[in-house]
Amino acid sequence: QWDNETHRFWTTDPLTGTHYQINSQSALTWHQARKSCQQQNAELLSITEIHEQMYLRGELWKMRSALWIGLNSLNFNYGWQWSGGSPFRYLNWDLGNPSLEPEKICAVLNPRKGAKWENRECDQKVGYICKKENSTLDSFSLPSGRTQITPNKCPEDWLPYTGHCYMIHREPKVWKEALASCRKEDGDLASIHNIEEHNFIVSQLGYKPIDELWIGLNDLRIQMYFEWSDKMPVTYTKWLHGEPTTANSRQEDCVVMKGQDGYWADSVCGKKFGYICKKSSLQDTPGTVKHIDPGCQKGWERHGFYCYLIGHTFVTFSEAQKTCERSKGYLTTVGDRYEQAYLTSLIGLRPEKYFWIGLSDVEKQGTFKWTDGEEVLFTHWNSAMPGRKPGCVAMRTGSAAGLWHVQDCEEKAKFLCKQPAEAMTLHPPVPEEKSYSKCPMGWDSNSNISSCFKPFVREGNQKKTWLEAQDFCREIGGDLAAINSEEEQQVIQDKELSFRPFWIGLFCLDPDEGFFWSDGSPMRYKNWYNAEPNNEHGIEYCGTVNEEFSMNWINTHCEHFNDWICQIEKGTPLKPEQTKYEVTEDGWIIYGGKQYFFSTESVPLEKAREFCKKNFGDLVVIQSNSERKFLWKYILRNGQKESYFIGLILSVDQQFTWMDGSPVHYVAWAKNEPNYANAEENCVVMYKNFGLWNDINCGNPNAFICERHSSSTVNSTFAVTAPSPPGGCPESWLLFRNKCYKMFGSRDEDRVMWIPAHRTCINFGGNLASIPNEQVQAFLTYHLKDAKTDTWIGLNDINSELNFVWADGSGVYYTNWIAGSPVVGEITLYDSLQPETGQWKDEPCYEARGFICQMDSDPKLSHSPTTIPASDFTRCGDSSYLVIRSKMKWEEARKNCQEKSSELASILDPYSQSFLWLQVLEYGEPLWIGLNSNVTNGNYKWIDKWRMGYSKWASDEPKQRVACVYLDLDGTWKTASCDQKYFSVCKQSDVMAPTDSPQLFGRCPESEEHRSWVHFRSHCYYIESSFFSVMSCFFSDATLASVEDHAESIFLSHSIKPLESKITSFWIGMSKDVNGQWLWRDNTAVDFVNWNEEEPSSYGNEKCVEMYASSGHWNDYSHSTGEKKHEEAPEPIHSMIWFVDILVLFILVSTGFSLFLLQKKKKTQPTTNRR
Repeated sequence: QWDNETHRFWTTDPLTGTHYQINSQSALTWHQARKSCQQQNAELLSITEIHEQMYLRGELWKMRSALWIGLNSLNFNYGWQWSGGSPFRYLNWDLGNPSLEPEKICAVLNPRKGAKWENRECDQKVGYICKKENSTLDSFSLPSGRTQITPNKCPEDWLPYTGHCYMIHREPKVWKEALASCRKEDGDLASIHNIEEHNFIVSQLGYKPIDELWIGLNDLRIQMYFEWSDKMPVTYTKWLHGEPTTANSRQEDCVVMKGQDGYWADSVCGKKFGYICKKSSLQDTPGTVKHIDPGCQKGWERHGFYCYLIGHTFVTFSEAQKTCERSKGYLTTVGDRYEQAYLTSLIGLRPEKYFWIGLSDVEKQGTFKWTDGEEVLFTHWNSAMPGRKPGCVAMRTGSAAGLWHVQDCEEKAKFLCKQPAEAMTLHPPVPEEKSYSKCPMGWDSNSNISSCFKPFVREGNQKKTWLEAQDFCREIGGDLAAINSEEEQQVIQDKELSFRPFWIGLFCLDPDEGFFWSDGSPMRYKNWYNAEPNNEHGIEYCGTVNEEFSMNWINTHCEHFNDWICQIEKGTPLKPEQTKYEVTEDGWIIYGGKQYFFSTESVPLEKAREFCKKNFGDLVVIQSNSERKFLWKYILRNGQKESYFIGLILSVDQQFTWMDGSPVHYVAWAKNEPNYANAEENCVVMYKNFGLWNDINCGNPNAFICERHSSSTVNSTFAVTAPSPPGGCPESWLLFRNKCYKMFGSRDEDRVMWIPAHRTCINFGGNLASIPNEQVQAFLTYHLKDAKTDTWIGLNDINSELNFVWADGSGVYYTNWIAGSPVVGEITLYDSLQPETGQWKDEPCYEARGFICQMDSDPKLSHSPTTIPASDFTRCGDSSYLVIRSKMKWEEARKNCQEKSSELASILDPYSQSFLWLQVLEYGEPLWIGLNSNVTNGNYKWIDKWRMGYSKWASDEPKQRVACVYLDLDGTWKTASCDQKYFSVCKQSDVMAPTDSPQLFGRCPESEEHRSWVHFRSHCYYIESSFFSVMSCFFSDATLASVEDHAESIFLSHSIKPLESKITSFWIGMSKDVNGQWLWRDNTAVDFVNWNEEEPSSYGNEKCVEMYASSGHWNDYSHSTGEKKHEEAPEPIHSMIWFVDILVLFILVSTGFSLFLLQKKKKTQPTTNRR
């Protein structure tokens, strides 16, 4: 139902009435995104009209992230298509797309590139767009049913179908000549509007697999917008794999039908091919006797050597079989794709949903047989078919026309009968003489089957994805194993493989169709494991066998890395395995599912990364020692340079980060590295001699290594294990997410070295704690309030130096390093009342620390969830909190708290932050907190009078000068309109907020030369216009100005206003840290902002802040923005690392640009030294 509530989440094109749902904040795989749309009776976005593209471009222009659309090439048998069946008649690919990587078979729309399309791996997680058509619009109606009730009249040699006549002409003509020829016969080049019409042409018009025939589709009028020459709407397309092409420099504007399936390809219109004409038929006069096909009984229709009858009653499978036999026929068999095409054209447009055909696996479950005993040589399964359940097979109509579905044999449906035409003597095909010679050495078979099988077992990153395994088998002359009988299943089962999965040739990448074998053989045998195929998480489309599951079949995510089984036909020569790495056309080395480029020239990092990105990659991310060794050995043998940039960078606060956001859990530093020499080495190179790493200045020219991913480590899906049953914990242990935790070390005698701590936890039946995600991190950080010291956790590198692993064997999926870590040692949680509380630092194992043990909850121990009454406060430290579980505006929430003798909560330290974040996660709703600049004079100050000494702003927050603040699901603070409705949290505190200390009246430094200090409150200021302002600040014991409230902002604005005609803007001391959080350089809390309209925009790399002289408003500023005053802005920092500022200023001086700085220092007190 399309009501106002539903409408809130959709936008509607007023011209077409089509509804769109733009989910830019979600992160799903392509298949998950499609399922989400389908659950709303919609479909992933298809774009078939130029107007639609322009409308969406306007809707999306402010967005920066790519979004899934329905375009895909999931079916290897044909080309790009829209999910849901819309025609692929309009193309809007970005330059270089679609790229040829075989894994990139799904498409996104990228708002940052003019809403153009890119092909990507389907398991990436991005946002998506759903589309719901306006059902009231019906621009074109297709005929219903095969129009033979009123006979069609066609000229001689023309064939009738659904009110039209068709004819193939094989004399070659260019496209325009072919069009003129058809029009001369009162027709046009053929337009094809549905699968039934397409199958009629392929199966009944005399089409041959060697044909190449012009049809009416073309994009001559508008490039990349295909239209029919007869002006009929484009409702159906069926492109060949890899078509239509866009990268070819030739103008391929006309479309040809070719290949064994009659699929389409664009071609140069000047080429000469045969062509298909189509024209309207003339209706016979009433009473005309219906034509009877020769050799067939009345009511039967002939195709080739057979006659077919559509049964007109709804019967069970066995009744249908008996009915056909009474007519001296049998339930139809389907021998090849052409017979299938004919049957689809016969029934596809009919209103009935199913028609029985003569296939079932009732006689022998898992093995499909035709009722007449013919060999099964062809199959054409519907979505997720054949499943585990036995049954009888029916052919679908409608949107799934022609596809086969396994049904309960006792259901009732119409049916298709088949019999040889009269006077036709049918001779069964003579079996080919097959060469049953011996298999190659190491391959297995038996005397009754024609295929040989061999498993390939590899270690580590030598394992392959399904597509890589398929390529491997084909390169040696075979294919992935197709198991077509119990005998073949037994041959593989007798191999007694290890308890790990092996790829076989089973796949179902297109969710709208059923399972196929990689070698194209029919799917006539099945051997699924219990509850398979289940397509768990909507991403399991490839088949494996596993000794652990009795070699039954399991569908698995195609991007997993597994061993594999190849097959090769007996008598086929075996080709040798490739020993050298494959090289792409553009010179990239293929290894382990990735592609690498090793440069031969040295450039600064910025240029290196620009090259990588232009070639659809980035600087290499190294996740393991084996990957590092491969790269090192390659440059050792082939490299022309001594050092190579990799994708690891260091921010100015010495925080390690991979450029793609991957967590840093493997490092390989050279001796005494990183040393952060001169505090300027923010990039990392790999040395050629030993393959180890060194930090280096990013501007130093070096060679570089690029990487293109065929699968993403961050987005990979891990094998799902059954969740542990809920349980409880021993006394004094803490339960969280089905794990029990206990902290040790509150007393000095309980503090131990890492190894004894590890042993103690094992003795409890657990291990040192692992932290798999932010939720567990928040839970443990909150409970650090009870600890008296830093505490050991389970992350360590004892077995392999600098390759950190969890002691309990779980994967490293999340890291939370403090600045400067990891280097060497085991890991502690940092315990101090600072913003770093809860972060990780590595220390020598012999240090005596507290520690955190973890173990699984025990189902034998009862656990009664403590349900807190909605009216009760929960104690945390010196305060008590109450989550209000009804949505209110901010002011309503505050009044509600005040009625309970409390206030909206202030968050004063990391412990209360973690505690409240856990409440947010528990209820799944954001919470209003006690910040509202409307009621605190434009400042973000706590309404309970506490000063803001701790903050957890989200990236680019606070975005608004006047707004209210909520704690969001990601644990950060965000601004919003105070009229928004959220849950809220009230706070009662035992401690009174301290009063503000009185303003201290001191004196400012004496003015000298051109420097004049001005006092305001307890600070002194001067305006600097020289190139050496940061150096001047340093030597004056001052820093760039922080702005704490509206009054200080007005003072500074008035101070710089007179200089507006000469100087447009001035630096202030705000910059962005590595997490995107705005910080003041003097560590003042960010509780006031004065952004200019539509700022901060965070466009590009805008990490510093300037104040406009004209208005006093602020603007975030990018060093890469061409129109700015300078080429490189200072890096974002939150402490006075003056030598970095001096270096930046020196660079700016050398480029001859101006920089103006506003400086600030504490007043000198009469009785104290300067601060």
